[in-house]
Amino acid sequence: MSASLDFTSPAMLLWLPLALLPLLPRRGETLPFSWAAWMPRDRLGRWLGFVARVAAALAIAAIVVGLAGPGRSHLEARRTGRGAEILILMDRSGSMNGVMASKGVNTSGVSKNAVARAALTDFVDGRPNDRLAFMMFGISPVLAMPFTYDHAIIRDAIDGTKIGRGQPDTQLGRGLIAAIAQFDERPWTGHRAIVLVSDGGALLDAAARARIAEGLERNRIALYFIYLRSSVFSPELDRAARAEGDSPEAQLHRFFLTLKTPYRLFQAGDAGAMTAAMNEINRQQNFPVSFVERLPRQDRSPWCFALALVCCALVIASRAIQVRSWA
Repeated sequence: MSASLDFTSPAMLLWLPLALLPLLPRRGETLPFSWAAWMPRDRLGRWLGFVARVAAALAIAAIVVGLAGPGRSHLEARRTGRGAEILILMDRSGSMNGVMASKGVNTSGVSKNAVARAALTDFVDGRPNDRLAFMMFGISPVLAMPFTYDHAIIRDAIDGTKIGRGQPDTQLGRGLIAAIAQFDERPWTGHRAIVLVSDGGALLDAAARARIAEGLERNRIALYFIYLRSSVFSPELDRAARAEGDSPEAQLHRFFLTLKTPYRLFQAGDAGAMTAAMNEINRQQNFPVSFVERLPRQDRSPWCFALALVCCALVIASRAIQVRSWA
């Protein structure tokens, strides 16, 4: 970690000479006595008086420095471990609010969105060394959180998908292109992957297919497609792809199979299958990673104000026990 001390308001430091005021002698502090030789030596009192002066000077200096806003910027930390750089791309269309069913019967009463949220949250919790990003898509893609090491923010972003009804359409092509763009011009720190979670496909034109294939290859991104099946009537993508099925999901899967980059399909018909899919991705994306993380600025002004508070307490205590008059 490397950083340098800086100030948000350096002009406040011009008031630092005020800290010398408590060190100046003041005649008002002397006590009248007929003959100074009769006064006993008060070493403890002299020592306490010196401490009080120094404490007052430190209090003023600490307050001035605190008002100047000291801190450390441009902090960086190198992270090493086993993991990957993963972007989670989640379908936020209205169909994701539907209940995930098996054999055409509602067996769980849990929506596809809730199943996906639970599995994705467990996935994030189990990968402490990953740099993660989270994006949603419907009519248009929405970047909820760019790549970060702060997994608590990713969990909050995932949890936020439960709010609202969702968007009325599934523009998967636009979402996938936007997700790939998040890797552009990023330094290579380890394996990369996009986890696409959706309950349906979309028809992609030739231009969109070319951009997706070229972007995945350029950035060396592995693609995982978790297809959430609504019921037993949802198409089996492997079978539909071999049979030249014309459903959007089958065509999308068939296109993904032509990619030059790694691709894996998971079909989830219930919460258990969704969890199993995430566990398999967790097992596969487990490689040595090393990257430099930029950290937020660390404000040191609270430490200055705390020091000033302690010094003020010492001054008050000294004044409380000091003899002010013998009259």
